[in-house]
Amino acid sequence: MPLRSGFLSFLFFSAMLLSSLSQAAEKVVLQLSWTHQYEFAGFYAALEKGFYRHEGLDVTIRPGGFNVRSSLEEVLSGKATFGVTGSELLLARTSGQPVVALGVIFQHSAAGIATLAESGILTPQDFSGKRLEIGELTNDAETYAVLLAEGITDKQYEHIPSSFSTAQLISQKSDAVSVYTTNQPYELEKAGIPYRLILPRSYGIDFYGDTMFTSEDMINQKPELVKAFVRASLRGWKYAFDRPDEIIDLILQKYSDFPNAHTREHLEFEYRQMKELILPELVELGHMNETRWRHMANTFVSLGLLQPDYSLEGFQWTPKQDRENQRQLYLKIALIVIASILLMLVLLFFYNRKLQEQIALKAEIEHDLKDSIKKQDIILWAGELGYWRWDRDKGALFLDDISANLLGGYHESREFVLKELSNNSDIASVRNFFSHFGDTIREHKARFQIENDLIDGEGQPRHILCKGEPLSFTEEGKLDSAHGIFTDITEQRKSQQQLEQLAITDTLTGLLNRRYYMSRLSAFMQRVKFGEGHFSIIIIDIDNMESVNAEYGEHTGDLVIETIADILQQQVRPLDLVARYSGQVFAILMPDISATEAYTTCEKINSYISHYRFDTSNKSFFVSVTGGIVDTQEFSLADLNSKQLFYLAEERVKEGKAQGKQRFIMSRTPGPDGPLSDEQTLS
Repeated sequence: MPLRSGFLSFLFFSAMLLSSLSQAAEKVVLQLSWTHQYEFAGFYAALEKGFYRHEGLDVTIRPGGFNVRSSLEEVLSGKATFGVTGSELLLARTSGQPVVALGVIFQHSAAGIATLAESGILTPQDFSGKRLEIGELTNDAETYAVLLAEGITDKQYEHIPSSFSTAQLISQKSDAVSVYTTNQPYELEKAGIPYRLILPRSYGIDFYGDTMFTSEDMINQKPELVKAFVRASLRGWKYAFDRPDEIIDLILQKYSDFPNAHTREHLEFEYRQMKELILPELVELGHMNETRWRHMANTFVSLGLLQPDYSLEGFQWTPKQDRENQRQLYLKIALIVIASILLMLVLLFFYNRKLQEQIALKAEIEHDLKDSIKKQDIILWAGELGYWRWDRDKGALFLDDISANLLGGYHESREFVLKELSNNSDIASVRNFFSHFGDTIREHKARFQIENDLIDGEGQPRHILCKGEPLSFTEEGKLDSAHGIFTDITEQRKSQQQLEQLAITDTLTGLLNRRYYMSRLSAFMQRVKFGEGHFSIIIIDIDNMESVNAEYGEHTGDLVIETIADILQQQVRPLDLVARYSGQVFAILMPDISATEAYTTCEKINSYISHYRFDTSNKSFFVSVTGGIVDTQEFSLADLNSKQLFYLAEERVKEGKAQGKQRFIMSRTPGPDGPLSDEQTLS
């Protein structure tokens, strides 16, 4: 009888608690930007798992599509309360539309450009003369921004309106197509067609993706409703990423728009791609940064979609905390906790009998634990891995003998009590642990890996890889304990550095090779387009190289090329880039140098080369060079691109050859008494 009476009292208390928490649900509409798919999984989870209902909201989710008005139009017209959209939200706000960003779901945009692997298109520079299937400027801004940044104008390619699929790419009616990387590439993978993705963020165009938003009126009139919606939505997104298989089942059952429904495999592909863009384990869901919004706005300015005097005031939602509501929330939480404790007491009563079974299992668990420790030891030994464990609460650090050796010490496996340590040399491993890895380990909340260089006990440099994971945290969220392994990757790093060096240098001369030089040129071009300085390029061609090879042999010809490469490297500044552009042609990039200043360097180069005598077994000879100089200041920003720069430089080399060789040609070549004509000879 006492038990039954207590249980009835618990049920009555729980019913009263739920009754006090219930409210009249307020109807709201969420307008999606596209048809149902995993892109909106968090909103489905918030609805189906009752997170919206818990916040007092009755939410209707409407899909978008080809024949549906945009989410911006629906929210501004009042037919939807909230919406999801992309970068066009920023354009709408800066054009005077009263919309407010509530939280970012995609930390990186899913925009990309797909090409077939066999097309030979590797960079945006390769789009010249190709057929590009892209959308309008307002909804495909990242693609246009990449083209602008790389100097590709609309006259250099054929524009094909977007069909939102890869059909024309597969049939080779287009050479490249703008895609949503979480969606259309699946069609290519399913068809087994090798493809390549060119991502705007690889070229400095890093936009936010899907963003929740609402109207200013909603912010002003119902701020608590907005808070509740955002809170429940972000909770739904966390649930979706914790349980992707469950949410995929949900989408297949309730959110499949035929004929636009995605298969399970397609939804799984979306989930994997979205994790790389949303970064749920690294970035707080919903996080947005004003600096990133301003970067996007500046990109729109460069595309001509915004005026430079734009304002972002009021665009980003910053909710105010309501103390009274906060107290009510704490009260509700306290009541829920009390109810949970009562429920736990009831459950403990029914499960008390199982305690004896758990005691019987204890001995077996201890035996398995000893086996696990033995397995761990053999794995660490076989892989030459050193184990460490750091207990900040106890003020102790454990290092086994391999870890100590890698960190510069020689002691056996040992646990150090940190407050008892001095600065003696026999604990160099402990000092190296904290000086090279300690601060970084404190910052991590999940599994991590850290690489660092240090000097071992024999004075030799080592590159050490530390992998580990936190074990516990304090109540304030600070690291309490962690453990992991050390491994020596010195040889792997040396091999990697050698491969990287080979990949960017010319094997004959040791100068930069053409591919790497062009990539660095693109980076400098980007800086110029954003108003950060200028630079000059010099193209230098060895005169009569064919005659040298014919008369003295290609071995002597190679010697000439190597010697002139050394002279060029010696005569320029350390920050200048010198490359072997082709067989006997060299290219020099000189940052923040005008053509006139570059001409002075060319005079020194010409003087040195013209007096350098090449000796063979039976005779000696001299060589000369001809060059063309171009300054980026000779172009407007709209016309400036690498192809134009090199075309003009090469034309000036041809002009110097035609005028008798051993000349450096620029737009106006300075002489001792003032400007000279382009025909000035360096001798």
